[in-house]
Amino acid sequence: MALSELYTKYNRVWIPDAEHVWQSAEILTDFKPGETVLELQLEDGTSAKFDHSVNIRGEKLPPLRNPDILVGENDLTALSYLHEPAVLHNLKVRFVESKIIYTYCGIILVAVNPYKQLPIYGDAVIHAYSGQNMGDLDPHIFAVAEEAYKQMAR
Repeated sequence: MALSELYTKYNRVWIPDAEHVWQSAEILTDFKPGETVLELQLEDGTSAKFDHSVNIRGEKLPPLRNPDILVGENDLTALSYLHEPAVLHNLKVRFVESKIIYTYCGIILVAVNPYKQLPIYGDAVIHAYSGQNMGDLDPHIFAVAEEAYKQMAR
């Protein structure tokens, strides 16, 4: 595999998007000092140009995407790049694709409101989390409650 192919393959970024807030793209050309436009290919295959002479929230270049292996990670602190588009994408993958509403960010539990009743609060779930350490099972409010109870008892 040529170096240019490797560069293209592993240099994925997030660019601002009016409809989706952030959109994934691959950098098609090497960045050269002095140039102000990056050539990109969006996920749908269309080409785009990104003028990085215009700052995005104080940054000159678009935020980098995390490797695919980290997509849907249950703890946001495990992401290589922890910024707005990475957090929003990870939460979207977990909620929309996997139907999981809880995600950790270290010791903080992030919850996406599904606006419907879910069968994740019954006695069986309570017992599954009882006595477990936080992080042993999937993120859940019962894991946080169990950890708080253990710390209080200690």
